[in-house]
Amino acid sequence: MNPSGRTVLLPVDLDDKTLFRLERSYENLKFLADRIIVLYVLENLGHLSSDRDRKDLIAKKDALLSDLADDIRSKTGAEVRPVLQKGKASEEILNAAESYNADLIAMSTHTHPEDDHTEKHTLGATTNRVVRESKVPVFTFNSNVRLKHIRKIVLPLDLTVETRQKVTYAIDMAMLFKASIHVVSVLWSTHIEDIRAELQQQMDQVKNFILEDGIECSTKLIETEGNTKALATSVLKYADEIDADLIMIMTQQETKLVEFFLGSSAQTIIRLSNIPVMSIIPKDLGV
Repeated sequence: MNPSGRTVLLPVDLDDKTLFRLERSYENLKFLADRIIVLYVLENLGHLSSDRDRKDLIAKKDALLSDLADDIRSKTGAEVRPVLQKGKASEEILNAAESYNADLIAMSTHTHPEDDHTEKHTLGATTNRVVRESKVPVFTFNSNVRLKHIRKIVLPLDLTVETRQKVTYAIDMAMLFKASIHVVSVLWSTHIEDIRAELQQQMDQVKNFILEDGIECSTKLIETEGNTKALATSVLKYADEIDADLIMIMTQQETKLVEFFLGSSAQTIIRLSNIPVMSIIPKDLGV
């Protein structure tokens, strides 16, 4: 955390027809950020035939970016800095996160749950790389997400050592938003009694730990006869049932006892969730 307050990097696409939906995130930005870096990356200038055309395009985008920054500033009260960079979007986003010491990256996935194309394909290359390589949490929302003040956080757990990192991040977010935490574990094989017992024990321990911080908490163990692909679907369904506002996941493969949110499962959560998803790459704990 920065000494001067939380810094959020907000990459935007000024050519996106759904950019106006960004305003839905302002209520959450008020709680997430004291300082907002609004980043636009200008790619593919090679198609312009002259330096004058390139300068005109840059000036036009710079003006649009400044207007957007002014709008965010007036509606959030945060310090807002517009930044225009030229290059490859994913690289510039990751570089900016490090350069500006961002605590969080917030970005749209440019996907739509009812879009046949996005149903059949993985995340866009930019979002995918940022989510996988970011050193800080990434807050993502697709183009049809319901952005609202975060009151309920869904926290999926498994039996990996990274669990305590998930819980710590969830507690921090719950304190920021004065939200409750809803712990969920998914058991895709109902015939593994020892895993069921261990998951339940872990959830009980996590619940007690969260309650000690004065945060409201509930637990849910979902059993399904499906396979690992059913994990993402089960979590999304649970989040919808309790009218949750945020799902927090880890994005690297977790290989102990229960495999959870490996690659395609994480992408399914991010692409199809009706609410924002916070993705966190676990730190190396040396265990």
